[in-house]
Amino acid sequence: MKADIILKKKEDAVSPVIGVMLMLVVTIVIAAVVAAFAGGIATDTEPTPSVVLSADAYVNQLTLQSLSGDRLEISKLDVRVYDETGGQLAEGILPTDAGTYFTPGTILKVTFKEGKILTEGNFVKVIVTSNDKHTVFDKEVLVKKAVTTT
Repeated sequence: MKADIILKKKEDAVSPVIGVMLMLVVTIVIAAVVAAFAGGIATDTEPTPSVVLSADAYVNQLTLQSLSGDRLEISKLDVRVYDETGGQLAEGILPTDAGTYFTPGTILKVTFKEGKILTEGNFVKVIVTSNDKHTVFDKEVLVKKAVTTT
């Protein structure tokens, strides 16, 4: 009788080690999918423009020059000027006769809304954004005396 007991085998279809491995793999795959969607992999984003701009602030206007980089659509640019405490001094009005794109070598003369003027000798922070979300210029600039138009 002892021989019958020893010869009996356990016949499982899948060993417990394989079952645990499969559960781990399924858990890892589900975690990766959730993390990918939570991290924004499925959202459609546009790249931030890469440009080099320079700015000159005058009492009555701001001059922006594109030195190099991508072209920016002028209608989607927003120009704001802030004082050293972060208070907004002026918002720029971009010229309508400048064309469609702000390309390297182009100079834009930005006037201020509501006839605002800046104080000569003060530093102001100029921030230019594109498409309401990409900051393409953020620097402090010294205000120079008024530009005279001839």
